Amino acid sequence: MVLHVESHEAVIDVIARDRNNLPIANLAANEFQVYEIPRHGRPISRRILYIRTIDPGRKNEGADGSSDFHVSTGAVCALDAVLHYQIAIPASSDPGYHTILVKTTRQHVNLVFRRQYYVGLNRKSVTAKDLKRLVTPDALEEAACYHSLTPPTLELTATVIEARGGNSTRYSVAIKPESLNDIGVYGAVPRVQLDFGVCVFDTDGEVARYLHSSVDHRLNSADMERLRSRGFVSLLEAPGSEPPALARLAVLDRTTGNMGVVDVSRPLPVAFQKSHGEKRKKLIGDIRAFGSVTPAEDAFCGDVYELPVGAVSLYELGEHDPIGSIYTNTLDVPNEDITHVGGIPGITHSSVWFGIDYYGKFYVTQPGEYAFELQSDDGSILEIDNDRLIDLDGAHPVAKRTAQDTLSVGWHSIHVPYFQGPPTALALVLQIQPPGQTMRPFNLNEFVPPATKP
Repeated sequence: MVLHVESHEAVIDVIARDRNNLPIANLAANEFQVYEIPRHGRPISRRILYIRTIDPGRKNEGADGSSDFHVSTGAVCALDAVLHYQIAIPASSDPGYHTILVKTTRQHVNLVFRRQYYVGLNRKSVTAKDLKRLVTPDALEEAACYHSLTPPTLELTATVIEARGGNSTRYSVAIKPESLNDIGVYGAVPRVQLDFGVCVFDTDGEVARYLHSSVDHRLNSADMERLRSRGFVSLLEAPGSEPPALARLAVLDRTTGNMGVVDVSRPLPVAFQKSHGEKRKKLIGDIRAFGSVTPAEDAFCGDVYELPVGAVSLYELGEHDPIGSIYTNTLDVPNEDITHVGGIPGITHSSVWFGIDYYGKFYVTQPGEYAFELQSDDGSILEIDNDRLIDLDGAHPVAKRTAQDTLSVGWHSIHVPYFQGPPTALALVLQIQPPGQTMRPFNLNEFVPPATKP
């Protein structure tokens, strides 16, 4: 789940489930209560400005109008897979982290939500020490090629305005009007001072190139009028005759240290994944085998978490913010030593104390009883259609368990949360045995609807 701040609102994403672990879709605004928890004193009740129910089947919001490109910000897997609510409350004016509590008056309902939201600095509150810490070339590159070290607070949108027929792909990146205060536009002398970073990823999710540029522009009255309706728009370029599989665009305001990040990607089609997978050398004992930052169709989508040293349960994922998403068509990471292995490009430098919350869907053409085998080091869980089949939670050496489930023809959901704790080994292998067949790695590319005749 992701909690973000838009203008003076804190928008809380909340998943509600019943005693059978099924999402609840009919909670009303008057059944929710939101409190802010100060460091000292009693909880403060916060007014709910509005509430929206978000359908998990929705298409990516903010897409540029072309089915070839997807625009997204932050970790998206849980939000794109599970029905949830967006609850808006007035955001605090004080910079920093703010702790919240969400309750419901309806009985036997479990709520999952982020426990904090973050408010960025402004020109009045920022200090020279803050700027020295936040406004650095390393911070910009880290946000573009891995993840931002401070929560992004600038709301961005991006479109591809020139995709083919040249030597580069051009992106129009806009800081939305509601974020203009966060870059100090409305100061005594209107001026924009921004640094831009562009990280280009290849089809394997490896960093292909990093580029950066800057803008220092004083605004006149005509500029200010355009900003109020369009936001602050800039053009960025990524070299190459074809659009990259993924370009991550980061914007850093030099006057406040506030950051914004947006991804523009071309999800890899199943046909490409199959042909490319046959040519690519299989990764063994490598954290990159858990997935790639490059989106893919009909694949597991996993939100990645960095966990504190000593984490012992999957339930600790809910206490932290995801730092990004990865994609893979199969969970096939055999038990291996990872002493000298780095992290996942585009996500994290770490190879220990991390978690991945995988979501996916698969299509069954042959009804009947299916067997599943899950193996992991450390904890993992397998859920099919919101029904928990296997529970291997906890910090432990490699362990294996099997289960059966009767599946009908059609679409089914799959959820596999996983966490890696202490060194030096890790593993996550999910296998499936369809009726009358042998056990094999569960590859989502093999479970898609039959092709329709033209």
